[in-house]
Amino acid sequence: MSPSYCERSCRIMLSKGTCVKIVAVSLLAVAVQHIARLVVSSGIFTHHYKHFPGPCRKVENIQLGSEDFYTLPDGLTFISSGFRMQNMGRGVEEHFRKNKLEGRMYLFDFKKADAGVKELKIRSTDLFNVDTFHPHGVGVWEDKKAGRHVVFVVNHPLEEPVADRIEKFIFDPNKLELLHQAYYSGEAMKSVNDVQPTGEDSFYFTNYQYFRNRVPVTLETLLQLRITDVVHFDANNYTVVADDLASANGIAMSKDGQYIYVAPCLGQEIRVFRRNKDNSLTLQQIFPLYTIPDNIQVDHTTGDLYVGCHPIAYKVLLHMEEPSEHLAPSQVLQLRVKDGNITSAQELLYDHGELISGSTSALVYNRKLLVGSIFHNLVTCDVNIPL
Repeated sequence: MSPSYCERSCRIMLSKGTCVKIVAVSLLAVAVQHIARLVVSSGIFTHHYKHFPGPCRKVENIQLGSEDFYTLPDGLTFISSGFRMQNMGRGVEEHFRKNKLEGRMYLFDFKKADAGVKELKIRSTDLFNVDTFHPHGVGVWEDKKAGRHVVFVVNHPLEEPVADRIEKFIFDPNKLELLHQAYYSGEAMKSVNDVQPTGEDSFYFTNYQYFRNRVPVTLETLLQLRITDVVHFDANNYTVVADDLASANGIAMSKDGQYIYVAPCLGQEIRVFRRNKDNSLTLQQIFPLYTIPDNIQVDHTTGDLYVGCHPIAYKVLLHMEEPSEHLAPSQVLQLRVKDGNITSAQELLYDHGELISGSTSALVYNRKLLVGSIFHNLVTCDVNIPL
C-alpha cells in the first residue's frame, strides 16, 4: 500500500528537521573546536621555568622599547625604538606620554657590549618628518662596492589617512647619523611589520594585519585568519610572493641569500622559503614552534636563527594594551639550520617579564646574547652554555 500524502509530508518534514539539526551540531562542534584551540594556544595552561644562558643585565642609555634590530657581520647593530601604531589603545598612549618616548634609532656594538648604545642622529627633510617617526622593523643592505650601509626602517607615521611607509637611510659612521634618502609606500603596504632588503632599492616586507581598524583586527586575531602576506618590491613593482599566512611578522634572509625565513606569529611557526632568481618564493618547510615568534635574526657565521618569542599569548596581548600595568614573559629560541631547513630548536632564555617583558628580537654574537622588547628593556646576557 503506497504512503498517503500526509505520511510523505511528515517524512519530508522529519528529513528537513534532521538536516537542520545535523548542520547546527556540526557548526557547534566547529565552534567548540576553535574555542578550545584558541584557549590552548593562548597559553592559559602553560607554565615555564625561568632561566638564562648566563648573567644578564639591562642595557643602559636607551629608552624603553627596542622592537627590532639588525646586526652586521662585524657586530654593529641598528636598533629601532618607539614602536607605535594607530588604534593601539589608551594604555599605550599613556605609556608613551609618561615615559616621554619618541621614535629613535640606536647603535649597539657587540664587541663593546658593556658600553651600552649610542643614539643615531636623524633629521627631517622635505620627504621625512622625524616628529612622526615611529620605527618598527629594520633591515640593512651592505653596499660593498660603495662601502656604505643602506638602512631600511618600517615606519608608522600615524597620519590621516593611515599610511605605512618604509624609510631609506644611508648610515654615516663618522657622524653617527642616518641620512634620509627616500620612502616607499603603496596599497600593498596594508600593515607592515618587518623588512628584508635584497638590494639598494629592493626588499621583501611582511604585512601582519589585513585590516586596520580595531574591531576587525580583533576578529582577525581571535579567528586566527590566514589572510596576510609577504611582498617583494623590485624598485618598480610590488608583488605578493607568499600568502595564506596567519599574521606574517618577522622576516630574514639566509647569509647566502638562497632562503627566506618568515614568522607567522598566530600560526606559531617558522616558514622556510627557497628564494628564486626572480625573487618569487617557493615554500620548502613549515617548522612548528608552539610559541608566538616575533622577529628572526640570522647568525652570520653558522646560519642558525635566533627568534624572540611570546610564550603566553594572552599575557602579551594584555601587555600591548597596558604596557605599564601588565608584564609579558620573554623567550629566546635558537633554531639550528642545515641546507636551509630548520633541524632543531633550543630555548636559551625564559623570563617571566621582570627583567625583560615582551621579547621581540634576539641574537648571539661573540658569546653575548642581545634581546629586545616591544615596550620594555633591552637586555644583554653572557652565554655560558653550549650552543
